[in-house]
Amino acid sequence: MSITSSGTIFELVGSLPKLQELHLGFHYCTLREGGAKKTCPTVFPCLKALKLSCICLDNGMKLSCAFELIRSFPNLQILEIARELDDISTSAICSPEVDYNTTTLLHLRSVMFECLKGSENELCLIKYLLACSPFLKKIVIRCSFIGSDEKFMFAKKLLMLHRASPVAEIDLFRF
Repeated sequence: MSITSSGTIFELVGSLPKLQELHLGFHYCTLREGGAKKTCPTVFPCLKALKLSCICLDNGMKLSCAFELIRSFPNLQILEIARELDDISTSAICSPEVDYNTTTLLHLRSVMFECLKGSENELCLIKYLLACSPFLKKIVIRCSFIGSDEKFMFAKKLLMLHRASPVAEIDLFRF
């Protein structure tokens, strides 16, 4: 199936209301602007685990799609995101401020990121997840392509982020 808009993803997911685990691979996915602006229905109480693989978080369309998917599953507990290794960056689209009063609370317990490089969009997504997940226990972040100095700066930024969960731990690894 060829996916050119996030609306296609939401239509597909909408046809599977009892789905508990979802793995979306963005290997050959080219989301185009101007596609149907559909949002995912919020009535997915069964979905507990979401994995997004080969996704370029520096691509504004794919990042928006990831945000919309995460927001649309009210009982999501496990989230895994693996970034595309040879992605092409586009301009950052994330707002640096998260409005904690208007954001929907998530039920995430565990989050894992693979192959992050410490971009502003990645940091924005992590900031959102930490701020909106009062039940979060752990975020595991495996970084790639960054040296010791970049890892230190990224870790410093992570430590300054607001956490809705008093027990949320961040494990940062470099490989």
